[in-house]
Amino acid sequence: MGSSFALALKKSGPGHVVIGSDRDPRTVQKAIERGVVDSAGTELDVVGVADVVVLCVPIMAMRDMLARLAGKVSGKAVTDVASTKAEVMGWARSAGVDLVGGHPMCGREASGIDAADPQLFKGAPWILTENRPEVTALVDAVGARPLVMSAADHDRLVAGVSHAAFMVSVAYVLSLSSRADWPEASRVAASGFRDMSRLAAGDPQMYAAIASTNRVQLLEQLDQVSAALTRLRRHLDADDPRLVELFEEARSVRERWAKSAQ
Repeated sequence: MGSSFALALKKSGPGHVVIGSDRDPRTVQKAIERGVVDSAGTELDVVGVADVVVLCVPIMAMRDMLARLAGKVSGKAVTDVASTKAEVMGWARSAGVDLVGGHPMCGREASGIDAADPQLFKGAPWILTENRPEVTALVDAVGARPLVMSAADHDRLVAGVSHAAFMVSVAYVLSLSSRADWPEASRVAASGFRDMSRLAAGDPQMYAAIASTNRVQLLEQLDQVSAALTRLRRHLDADDPRLVELFEEARSVRERWAKSAQ
């Protein structure tokens, strides 16, 4: 995500100087050689020359990162790209860092600098916890659509449209792979399995951190998913012809969303 953002800024036009920091010197070398950044190092001292500091680290590394930034970013615009917001914002307050919480609603299963894509953010919603001009301008520059909302609202909404989707994908894959005939079934699996299992191919550690830091909201959404599955099963078990009405309702919701998202 960080490399994609840096590349997108570099390609958005002149005026952005991107300085990177990563604890892995191999990543630093790659970022410089590939033109992802103008310069980079393994230390955090680079924040001293930055106008805007963008934190692109795993969620469970955020608390330590914010603590390390304490006293170094006073008066600077600081934002992040973490997938949950309430706990992260709490860590920022504890560290005395004035964080503009951010979350670009896009991504892929692949991670790391080798998967960097400057087009990743085009047209994607980018949630911010406040409209700070320096941060919002960067979101606009990479082609994303800034949406301002509270950290609590973010976690509640994203638990439904993103985090629960991953959990459902995982449950689907596990339910199939535990069957005795999975070896045979895997040979006939095609687009349906590919679409439903895509999210399950995501980074396990990243999603474990998401689940840990958005647990309550995610549990509530999974309860709703369970209730919907129970309703479908009840209709199916009774051979109820009204089952098709549920299919039609879901298709209508999906089509309306697709039109509004264009």
